[in-house]
Amino acid sequence: MKSTPVTLLAGAAALALALTGCSSSDEGGSGDAKNAEATTRTVTDATGAKVEVPGTPKRIVTLHYAATQPVLDLGFDLVGQGAFEEGIIPEDQAAEAEKVPVVAQQEPKLEDIAALEPDLIFAPNVYDEETTEALKDIAPVYTFTLRGGDRAKWTQRTEEVAAALGVPAKADKLQADFAERQKGIATKYADVIKGRSVGVIGAYEENNFYAWGEKNMQGSLLVPLGFTWSEQESAVVEGQKEPEAVLSHEKLASAVGDADVLFLDSNLRGEVNAFMKDLQATSLYKQLPAVKSGHVYVGGKNTVAGYTDANYTLDRVEDALSALRAE
Repeated sequence: MKSTPVTLLAGAAALALALTGCSSSDEGGSGDAKNAEATTRTVTDATGAKVEVPGTPKRIVTLHYAATQPVLDLGFDLVGQGAFEEGIIPEDQAAEAEKVPVVAQQEPKLEDIAALEPDLIFAPNVYDEETTEALKDIAPVYTFTLRGGDRAKWTQRTEEVAAALGVPAKADKLQADFAERQKGIATKYADVIKGRSVGVIGAYEENNFYAWGEKNMQGSLLVPLGFTWSEQESAVVEGQKEPEAVLSHEKLASAVGDADVLFLDSNLRGEVNAFMKDLQATSLYKQLPAVKSGHVYVGGKNTVAGYTDANYTLDRVEDALSALRAE
């Protein structure tokens, strides 16, 4: 990320002082509801920094959708959020979510954020120090995992957000319910899944596609069901810092040619993007064994933000397994 020169408004500085002044320590809880709301907690964010956060955050701002969905999954509302693509919010949540002001694109809009008077800001671990310090002048900043070696651990991101919000038990419940659902699918469709290899691809730029290894986000969704990951796809991402690779269309057959079943990146409406449509029009795609056998399905978002994404993928997988069983 590039450095962002920042000059904060006097109002933002005043806000920071006001927030600091109204906080109290964990040691002074009196049981009174008003005092309980003012009580602060100290948590450790994804960078290892200690952050003093409100006992019960009321005015939350997320600066990337990877935190927005966990916040919503955990039952909290937002006063500001990062930009998001159309179709990645569930239809039943879209109307309300779209009312929340967008206060970050590639960089946060500091004046807009300050005007919202947040009491907690969730920032991805991609900002430079100057930007992060400017955000801290507005409100407590909890930095969460977006990029890096732990990116594939999407459940960890929900755990991080839950810790900052003071509701770790809710994250545990979401994880337990999800694991139970995976177990149920594995049992119900064991006869369909056994012996089938699976691959997952996406497309986000012209003439290239993304290959995803078994140790990426989708692997954590599909492998526990009993699928065997494409050996070719695992091989092409070997040695990458993150288990994924950008490849030219010409590499398609050597990347997922051994997959019996292929899942495509899509939004939460079952729609693929323009780059994937271009890929699907190529003869290279049409010659894939999974395509020729009719075993290609939309699979939801390859970059899993939270349990809403993950459960949408399991919905699509169940649709695919039902179709395979009917053959």
